[in-house]
Parts: sequence; C-alpha cells; structure tokens
Amino acid sequence: MNSLISLRRLDISFNKLTGSLPKLPPNLLEFALKANSLSGSLYNSSFDGLTQLEVVELSENSFSGTIQAWFFLLPSLQQVNFSNNSITRVEIWKPTNLNSDLVAVDLSFNKLEDNLPRNLSAYPLLSSLSLRYNRLRGPIPSEFSKKESLKRLFLDGNFLNGTPPEDFFSGKTSVSGSLGDNCLQRCPVSSELCLKSQKPSAICQQAYGGKPSIKCLLHYGE
Repeated sequence: MNSLISLRRLDISFNKLTGSLPKLPPNLLEFALKANSLSGSLYNSSFDGLTQLEVVELSENSFSGTIQAWFFLLPSLQQVNFSNNSITRVEIWKPTNLNSDLVAVDLSFNKLEDNLPRNLSAYPLLSSLSLRYNRLRGPIPSEFSKKESLKRLFLDGNFLNGTPPEDFFSGKTSVSGSLGDNCLQRCPVSSELCLKSQKPSAICQQAYGGKPSIKCLLHYGE
C-alpha cells in the first residue's frame, strides 16, 4: 500500500478487514477505516513520513494498548477519531513550540484509565474533545475550562471526582457537552453540562477503593 505515492484520500470503512495497520501511503491527507475488525496497537512505522496527514478515522475497530505521544505530534494532524475501540492508555506531549493544527479528538467508548490527559489543553486550536465512557479518574484540570478555543467537551461516563472548575459556569466560556455520569461534586444542574446526573455514591466509593454502606447499596438497588 505504501507504494501508492499519489494517493491522497483513502476510505475503506464498513468492511471486514482484520489484522493490524500496514505502512500507509506517504502522501495521504485523509484515511478512514471505520467499522472493520482491525486490532493490535498503533505503531510509528505505519505513519512514518506522513507529514501531510490531516484526518484519521479508525473508530469501531478493536485497537488496543497505548496511543503513544508521537501520534498527536504528526505535523499536519487536524481530526482524530478512535472511538469504540479497546484502547487503555493515551500519552500526550505538548506540541513543539505550541505549533499544532489539531482541532478535534474523539476517544470515547474505550478503556482509558488514569487521569484526564492534561496536555491536550496545550493544543492551541483544539475545539472538540470527547473522552466519554472510559475509566478516567481524578479531577478535571482547570486548563480545560480556561481554554478559549474549546467549544465541545464530552467527559460523561467516567469516574471523575472533585468539583468541576468554576470557569465552566461563570459565563467566561461557551463550552457545550456533558460532565454527567461521573463522581463530581457540586456540578450545578442549572448548567447544560450537568444535566445528566452523577453516579450513585456507592459506585463512586467502590471505584476509589472504599466500601459502600449497606444503606447505599440498597438504595442503588431500588
């Protein structure tokens, strides 16, 4: 495939392709392999030399393991969709000299653990970020609420805790999305971001290693 040096756009979504990613054509701008049965990790060798690549659509496959930091530093990358895979970890480095065209990232419905990748907030043009329905924990970094370019933020369906940053609700930003179905405290229901309710306290206590009371478990069972 990498001998197709004139190929600029490749879409072979909705097939039954298996295996891992091959080395991709060197002059690709966009490629989509959505809804196949591809698996394994992403390797630098597949993307080596792709300096013009702007759009990557790999949702609804079976990719696993870690998305390493080199991926988000591809020099022309703008839109990334890895939703509905089995990715467990993502490494994010700040862009070199804060120079990046990255606009949209979707990593929802994976198996991501650890804290929210704070360094994503350093990407200057990032406008849309979805990390919904993973296993992320810890507080929401204030950097996301102060980011003027960010317009859509979906963090629902994780185990985020603490109090969400006040700037989300102060009128200083115009972010839409959802912070619901987490373990957050004092997420104001008057805000669109908090319309979806938080997880029951019993579930949150279990997630953070605590033992829920019998009373909480009975209430959740009702």
